[in-house]
Amino acid sequence: MDVILKDVLKKITPSEEEHERELKLVDSFMKKLEKKDIKPILVGSLAKKTDLRGDKDVDIFLMFNPKVSRETLEKRGLELGREFFRKLKVKPEIDYAEHPYVMGRYKDYDIEIVPCYSGGKMLSSVDRTPLHTHYIKRRLIACKNVRNEIRLMKQFMKGINVYGAEAKVQGFSGYLAELLTLEYGSFESLLKATAKWKMGEIILDPEKQWEDPKVLKHFFTNASLIVIDPVDKDRNVAAAVSKQKLAEFIIAAAEFLKNPSMEYFFPKEKKPRSEKELLKNIKQRGTKIIAFVFKHIRVNHNSLYDQIRMTEKALKQEIQEYEFSIFRSGFWTDEKNTSIILLEFDVWNLPRIKHHLGPPIDVDASNQERFLEKYRKDKPYVKDGRWVVNTEREFKNVEQLLPMILKERRGFGKEFRKAKVQTLQDKEILKIKDKKYRKYLDTFL
Repeated sequence: MDVILKDVLKKITPSEEEHERELKLVDSFMKKLEKKDIKPILVGSLAKKTDLRGDKDVDIFLMFNPKVSRETLEKRGLELGREFFRKLKVKPEIDYAEHPYVMGRYKDYDIEIVPCYSGGKMLSSVDRTPLHTHYIKRRLIACKNVRNEIRLMKQFMKGINVYGAEAKVQGFSGYLAELLTLEYGSFESLLKATAKWKMGEIILDPEKQWEDPKVLKHFFTNASLIVIDPVDKDRNVAAAVSKQKLAEFIIAAAEFLKNPSMEYFFPKEKKPRSEKELLKNIKQRGTKIIAFVFKHIRVNHNSLYDQIRMTEKALKQEIQEYEFSIFRSGFWTDEKNTSIILLEFDVWNLPRIKHHLGPPIDVDASNQERFLEKYRKDKPYVKDGRWVVNTEREFKNVEQLLPMILKERRGFGKEFRKAKVQTLQDKEILKIKDKKYRKYLDTFL
């Protein structure tokens, strides 16, 4: 394992030349943003020197006096951000945390200009970030060697696709990776601990801010992992981590310890199967696959993924109410204007008739009479102590049901309620030629 980890570190540790170039770049950014009443500071992995080679986010926070109103902070923050990107001749984009901020890509760098309040009182959620940077930098003074262990952990998480707290991934943030590695002291120690984790039972409080950690299960209900923020005892840093991503991390940790390999850090690109092979697989499955192809306006990425998941959940709930059975589901998006939800059915045709349950025979007689009167033509009978009728189904196959669902669009995401939608079935799902979609489809199948 040691040989593998040394080789990985050589690949992911930024060179001195790279760091010098970045510091000069950041210095030039700071000069563009410096104002008398606002102090720009660098935050994130670049500031903490836990960054990875060639993978750069430049996060600059504009520190406003706490006396400034929220409205002024938002307005002035956007003005300064737009002005900054204009000077770089870069088209800015507006993204949202608790309040809007400006982002853009310059050369190989993803840059965010985020307004926040100084003073450490956390008047908004983004005010924590400078405190996070300060906390990790302070901890690393006492344990400098952990920087490389953090880099290994971040690359491992990237390689197994659990890195990132954004809605797209629902995984581990960089800050969480740093806290976990500091907590356990090394990459290997963290993996050994992780391999023994049990879902929903891991509670970590790095600064021991809670007297009885057991109560945190009741405070952070339904959390798959609880890690108390050292700068805010009422916040779970791992709140974004889904059960799926936590499970993938636990499994990968155990498997890597058994059989260490570079592929966990740098997975090989898998060549998708040909159209002929995919078509053969679709036929052999014996299921029905329906793709819902939505054409929508461009949406902020975090909002887009939330809306897709909301729409996928609504589709499944509506369809299953009519007793059709969905074997599995998934989604893909080009993150621009096309999103596709895939539903695979193991039951998509149903008999003409179905049981419709009525009231138990020992309830109020008037309730029984109303049921008997309503369904008299269906010849009610008693089964297991309650009235039952065999009545005709409204929808006998799922294709009959879809027009109604797509007309009403109950529970769909905001932009998906008004988006154009096309349904494709079985081999038709191969009509979409986008290479990234085909790669996703190959994984789905």
